Amino acid sequence: MKKFFIFIFFTSSIVLMSQNRRLTNAENAFGTADSIVKQQVEYKDPGSEGLGLSWDFSILNPIKEKYILHYFLPNKNDVNHICGLEHKTRYYYYQTNDSLWSTGYENSTTYMEYTVPELRMRFPFAYGDTLYSNFEGKGEYCHRSTFNVKGYTRVKVDAEGVLTLPDGDKITQALRVHTTRKYTQTGKDSLEMKMDIYSWYAKGTRYPVFESIKSDVTKKKGTNSKDSTIYTTSFYYPPIKQKDQLEKDELVSEATLKKGLEDNSDSIGTANPLTSIQILPNPVTDNLYVNFKLNQTTKVWYIIYSNVGKIIYQTEPITYNNGYQQISINMSSQTPGIYTLYIHVGDSKIKKNIIKK
Repeated sequence: MKKFFIFIFFTSSIVLMSQNRRLTNAENAFGTADSIVKQQVEYKDPGSEGLGLSWDFSILNPIKEKYILHYFLPNKNDVNHICGLEHKTRYYYYQTNDSLWSTGYENSTTYMEYTVPELRMRFPFAYGDTLYSNFEGKGEYCHRSTFNVKGYTRVKVDAEGVLTLPDGDKITQALRVHTTRKYTQTGKDSLEMKMDIYSWYAKGTRYPVFESIKSDVTKKKGTNSKDSTIYTTSFYYPPIKQKDQLEKDELVSEATLKKGLEDNSDSIGTANPLTSIQILPNPVTDNLYVNFKLNQTTKVWYIIYSNVGKIIYQTEPITYNNGYQQISINMSSQTPGIYTLYIHVGDSKIKKNIIKK
């Protein structure tokens, strides 16, 4: 998928009640090695928008108990392009330090590439924030017929309140993001589509905890047209499974992380390219040193986020030989606070919180 840059329009409303609750890059950007479990349940109407709302989704009939959504890097040398694999379909994204763009999708029957990508998220994102973008794409069906799409997307944090989940847990200060996609598909048939996606986020979870989706179509033949709802469903993302995933981010891949003799040293099983890592000093004043040992030649890169989700460092993948290695990171110009360091070693990833004095 190619990189594109287009102009978008972004508005922000300051709401004192909700100024401390927002979605950020550090907490809500896609993880490049995440596997998310979600359950399909009967459709739940999202209700109105606003503050201080209450949603009760505790009694919903299950449809399918388990969907797996897996994110990965299709090209290990490119840390910005991410693929999400779900239900035999690959969804392609371009993720920068503050934005998430959809660039296309493909499965066994359909291929779509957005020549003008679709903006899905902009960080940070708080109640009242709204963004708009146009998108265009060219597709192919069964390697025989082609079609084009053209439309626009509006994304708005339109509600905040208390959410009761299917397992009975209550989420306070849940933020709801409403995404509206309207587009025209032209090819053998002409279709006008509208999709509304309502996503509820809880503090401490990277992905939504609940989602309701409704899709409508206007099908035209000649001078006649017909409107109909073709798809409604809801998904429940158990928060406990997301927390399990976040805990795995602090390990290297799926290996067992064992505590080393020093507080800042971690020892990892030799099945991974990384066998040990040490991050010193923490807290840090000037230079932060990442000492690690590899058991094979591997590409390594890292990203550091500030406490508001802004990327302050991001490196390109560099090939390191096996043996002991060291990376030096200058933190002297950074303001005091807590920073998040992600170290990628091949297919593995470590997350560490760094305190700057």
